[in-house]
Amino acid sequence: MQAFTDRWEQGFAALYDNRELAEISWVTTSVSPALQQLVIDGVIPRGSEVVDLACGPGVHAVFLARHGMRVTGVDRSATALAKARELAGFYDCDPAFVEGDILRTPLPDGCADVVHDSFVYHNVRPEARGDYLREAARLLRPGGLFVLVGFSDRMSPGSGPIRLTSDDVVRPALEHFSIEELRRFRNLPTEKRPDQWHWLGVFRRR
Repeated sequence: MQAFTDRWEQGFAALYDNRELAEISWVTTSVSPALQQLVIDGVIPRGSEVVDLACGPGVHAVFLARHGMRVTGVDRSATALAKARELAGFYDCDPAFVEGDILRTPLPDGCADVVHDSFVYHNVRPEARGDYLREAARLLRPGGLFVLVGFSDRMSPGSGPIRLTSDDVVRPALEHFSIEELRRFRNLPTEKRPDQWHWLGVFRRR
């Protein structure tokens, strides 16, 4: 099954090959304040084994590695992974980066304490959500955390990812996870989207 929506496949999938990172709207120099707070509060403690799904050029993977996590980033774009390795070298840290499909990652069962999703799920086609969450659950040890950040239904209308309702996030997850936290938060503004309302979901593997 194809993981991502047709809009992603037809409009965005090749951008890493064809554009500079500065021209790609979702590539920023910082991670979300919600993820930072999870690290500050010790919800994601130092030493955690983290899998960063669809890691792109590695901003989140490098952030987590710099804060003491053992991180593996997975992405299907070899170009994005090359950029991620460059970024890791700049910050003198050593996350692993693996090319793979987010629905069938080349990683073993129960290899992670945390699976991290930054703006991935909101690009997953609805019929693939169950497969995606099943893969996240497979990667986690029992009791591990799945952390998700994505567009909420309070985001301004327009192009781009799916605006997710709470049901979109929660209902497919309940097969494998219990809910630790689900809340909307304001994320960093951009020129095109000055008022960004996103979800933070923290789910515990049963």
